[in-house]
Parts: sequence; structure tokens; C-alpha cells
Amino acid sequence: MNSLMIRCYKESGYFVCFDLESGQMLRGSMTGEEPFWNRRGPELLDISITNYCERNCDFCYRETSSNGTFMPLEQYTKIIAQAETAGVLQVALGGGNPNQHPDFVSILEVTRKHHIIPSYTTNGQGMTDEIYNATKCYCGAMAVSWYEPYSEATQVIKNCQERDIKVNIHYLLHRNNIRVATEMLRRPPAFLQQVNAIVFLNYKPVRSPRSLCLMDTCELDDFLSAVQVFRGCKIGFDSCMISYLAKIEAALAVSTIDFCEAGRFSAFISESGNMYPCSFMCDGDTAGIDLNLISLEDAWRYGDSLQKMRHRLSGPSRQKYPIEDCKKCDQFSMCHGGCPIFPINRCGGREKDATAFSG
Repeated sequence: MNSLMIRCYKESGYFVCFDLESGQMLRGSMTGEEPFWNRRGPELLDISITNYCERNCDFCYRETSSNGTFMPLEQYTKIIAQAETAGVLQVALGGGNPNQHPDFVSILEVTRKHHIIPSYTTNGQGMTDEIYNATKCYCGAMAVSWYEPYSEATQVIKNCQERDIKVNIHYLLHRNNIRVATEMLRRPPAFLQQVNAIVFLNYKPVRSPRSLCLMDTCELDDFLSAVQVFRGCKIGFDSCMISYLAKIEAALAVSTIDFCEAGRFSAFISESGNMYPCSFMCDGDTAGIDLNLISLEDAWRYGDSLQKMRHRLSGPSRQKYPIEDCKKCDQFSMCHGGCPIFPINRCGGREKDATAFSG
């Protein structure tokens, strides 16, 4: 129980119970109404510490390459100090491939010293004994991206099991692989018994074609059916999947899911130190907020892009690609129109003439 922290946000009308060891959190209302956003600061920061990656995947939404840059440790330390002041509870480190940052172990240590729980997602490359040891010491959990070739991902899962490290699979879900995902759930491979959860991430057409976007099809129904009967490990989804999960609302523990948290409870910081509502807006037409010029707390409260994001999420049909049916939908309170920026939602808001989109 010594690791449990309770924090009240009176001006935002809610409280959190947060486990300082595992990073697990419970959010509860103090007013009887669902909390909409944290006025003090984000609970979670998604920080890209590098855009270095050797994979060159054609579906990647970031401008990553083997020529990528690394956020200096000094800059990261300043950001984390401000994050602690703003009440941040967790940091998700990404990139690029974050564990290939030359100061990665120090970054984990610094994060924990500021009473913030770090986690990260790796593509499987560059993992060393030192990194596994630091992960076990400092992190609440880690994740490995799931795509071909699978050998590096499965090796990470095996190594984590041997070291008793909580590991998740991050599975980017799109039209070309949804059948494969369904098959994995129906006939789970043995290694799934070694993972904490599979987390399915809704594909966004940032630098790749919208033809890969999920659609409300029989294949999607088969996938959602498989989700409901799967018992191999826990299953999670990013909030970008919320409009599709509304189809099986009756089968879900609705209290455990939430609509888009960007600008409400989370934000993204790029390797250059610019703040955005979410990571998918970083390389688009949204101007980042330079944290070298403004404090993290002021960026959160008064930043134009974050205020606009909160406005989009606060009422029906305010998406960048509006869905008029949201105004009369009885599930709006659950999904709030899905993604407010990209046309990836089940109910519409898609631009037929576009092939790719930016934030």
C-alpha cells in the first residue's frame, strides 16, 4: 500500500489513485460527472526522445530514419522537472526507437527520480542486458511493436519473461492485417501466455494511404467477436478505436475505457521539444508549442492547439472532418465522435478525394 498515491484535482472535479510501482491508475469523479480535463497539467506525457529508427516502415507516421536525431539528456531533464511540477504521473517514451538513444538508461533513471513512472515501446532492435535491467528497475511496463519480421519481437517477449518484466504487444490494426489479428485471437500462439496484454492501435493515414483505414465491415465484426471470447491475456485498445468499440458497448466494462484523451489528460512532446495534443499531429500542419519559450504548464493550459482539441472533443460534430450524425447519436457520451483530427471513425467523416492526411 505504500506505493499508492491519491491526488485530488479539486478545480477539475476529480481524483486519481495511482500506483507508483506499476503505473496503474484509477480516476474518480468528485462531482458525480465524468471529468473532462485536468486543468493543472497532463497525467500522461508521450515524449519522443529520438526520431532514429533503422526499420524504414512504409506505414510509420513519423519522419524517422537512421539519420534521426536524439533529444539531449539536459533538455529531457528540464522537461521532466517541469512535468513533475505540473503533476504528470506517467511518461511514455517513443520515437523512433527510444531504447537506441545513447542516454536511454539515464533517461529512465531521471524520470523515476522525479517521481514519474516511465514506460516505452521498442521495435526490438538495440535491446541489451543493461536496458533490460534498467527497465525492470525503473519502468512500470514496456511494449514491443508487432509487425514482420516477428523474430525480434518474440525474442523481446522471451527475454522479458525470463527477467519478470511486464511486456505488452502493440499491434497496429488496419484493413490488410485485421484477418491476421482475428486469427491470432482465435488460435493464440503459445507466446501470448507470456505477455501482459495485446494493445490494438487504430491505423492513421498520416504518411501512408487511407485505403488501409479500418472500415465497418464483416471482417471488423469477426475481429470484435474474437476479442470478446479471447482469454489468452488482457486486451487493450488506444482511444482512437473508441468509435468501433461502441459496437460492442454492452460487452465492455465501460468504466475502464475513455474517449480521446489528447489535450484533456495527455499530450505529446517531440524530440525537438515542441508540445502537441497528440503524436499524430506532430509532422502535420499543426504548429507545436516550443517548450524552450513557454513553460509546460502554460503550454497545457493556454496553448492554441490544445485549447482547440478540447473544443473539438467537448461537443458533437466538431471533428476536423465533421460527422453530423453525432448530434443525434445515443452513444456520443461514450465515444465523443471518435478521433477529432483524422477521418478514421466508424460512422463517417471521410474525405473521398484524399489519399493521405496530415494533422
